[in-house]
Amino acid sequence: HSKHHPAAVDDAGPAAWRDLGRDVDLFLKRVERLEASNLETLKTQIKQDEKKLRVAEHRDQTTHKTHTRHNAKPGKLICDGKSIQHEIIYWKDVPGDMTYESPITPHHANHDQKYLTFEYDAGGWNNVRMGVECVVVFAHATGRTLVAPPAQNLYLLGAPNPHSQKRKLGFNDFFVTDRLEAQEGMHMISMEEFLKRQQSEVEIWRRPNATDFWGQKLWRYLKKSADVKPEYSGQVVAMGRLNPTAETKAKDAEALKKQAAGRKVAAYDSKAQNARHVHFPAGGKHRLLNHFYAFGFFGDPQQRSFYRRLIRDSMRYRDEIQCAGARVVDAVRAHSRRLGNDGTFYALHIRRGDFQFKAVKISAGEIVENLRGNSIIPRGALVYLATDDPDGVCKGCWANKKPCKDQLGVEGCPKDASWDAFVRNGWHVTVLRNYTEATHGTNPNYFGMVDSIVCARAAVFAGTWFSTFTGYIHRLRGYHGLGEETYYHSTGKVDLARSPKSIGSGYSREWRIGWTDDGGANI
Repeated sequence: HSKHHPAAVDDAGPAAWRDLGRDVDLFLKRVERLEASNLETLKTQIKQDEKKLRVAEHRDQTTHKTHTRHNAKPGKLICDGKSIQHEIIYWKDVPGDMTYESPITPHHANHDQKYLTFEYDAGGWNNVRMGVECVVVFAHATGRTLVAPPAQNLYLLGAPNPHSQKRKLGFNDFFVTDRLEAQEGMHMISMEEFLKRQQSEVEIWRRPNATDFWGQKLWRYLKKSADVKPEYSGQVVAMGRLNPTAETKAKDAEALKKQAAGRKVAAYDSKAQNARHVHFPAGGKHRLLNHFYAFGFFGDPQQRSFYRRLIRDSMRYRDEIQCAGARVVDAVRAHSRRLGNDGTFYALHIRRGDFQFKAVKISAGEIVENLRGNSIIPRGALVYLATDDPDGVCKGCWANKKPCKDQLGVEGCPKDASWDAFVRNGWHVTVLRNYTEATHGTNPNYFGMVDSIVCARAAVFAGTWFSTFTGYIHRLRGYHGLGEETYYHSTGKVDLARSPKSIGSGYSREWRIGWTDDGGANI
């Protein structure tokens, strides 16, 4: 027995009591000194723990609500031939959604007679994705057959893939198209099939002399042969109800005014409705660099909600990409546990390179200052960097049409491009290439998508203002119920992702309305 065990004290008599009293006094003095020296640290730790609990509670509540809403069931993910359950799954199977048809178009039986073609945006991948989402919603709403372009050389994609010689990439390489094609109100065909139909269904001067066009030759042909090329760039396209009442007209007008937010309202007019072939070029007044929920307005609230679910559930990345993302998330959480962080991790997206917005290409020190030191991301945290500059050297960085190596210190070219300030702030920094086992066999052109999946599961995320990559991560986090734990690290923009305003337009950020109903509940 210890001499301080009750039995030992009884046996030893008064001397043991004196020893015990002295030890208690010493213990209390040590506690007082500890409290005095660590009070602020303790306060900070308590706040951080409380924040973690709130995030976890909010995530659990949101997951329960969104899984039960509309009697929805969690979506499926097939990895290595097996169906798995994983935290990255945000998509759902909602009863009735696969049979839903647009209530504003009367010609569902005539899908094969009216077509919608489009060009991929000339910008980065997430600009391409935004345009594709817009045309998917437009095609479904108007009852047109959507023609999927063939694989192309896409900007910043086409990295050598050791597992395939394929360099051109397209619609089917990124999205789960079988679910979209199975949706009863959605009709899709390949560009090859469309060109075959053109050879027999249109005037001779509009007939193609081949069915394997791609690139600029294809875009030129589509522009020349289309009946209508809408100029919807920067506008909201309004599609009212078929038989509105005076009451619904008033409600719709108010909702449209809110969504338009000062933008010009365009109509899907009779010329476009009657056209056999509508084509969306990629540039100028035709460019669809906007979010699908800001691009199209529908008077029926149920229709608005359906399109948000359609994009969430049927326009997700294919399983190969999602499974790689799941493996990396697991690896990052294991890394966090080795650091004693219970699997919790944080994430930043930092865009540099040739990004044209100089003001947001800042140093790690400025990012730490903007994120208020350790008030958003705590000391000791594992911080996952999704970046085009993993070495922290700003290789390939440009500003004012000149390489940064020749003009360090000017706006857009930080003098210190390293991530050392993150380490000095007490963060453990990691990047995708540290998890090669998890990404083994993955097409390198999918690495950006994998980054977005990982960032979507971070406890807190901060991204780059103006970046559509950051914007998409924000929406994915909204799907997961983590939208309110999202920030920007860009100067003057830190809290804008969490601002009360829920509806907006443009490409610089995403909005809550992308993952919520009009009333604010998760779709």
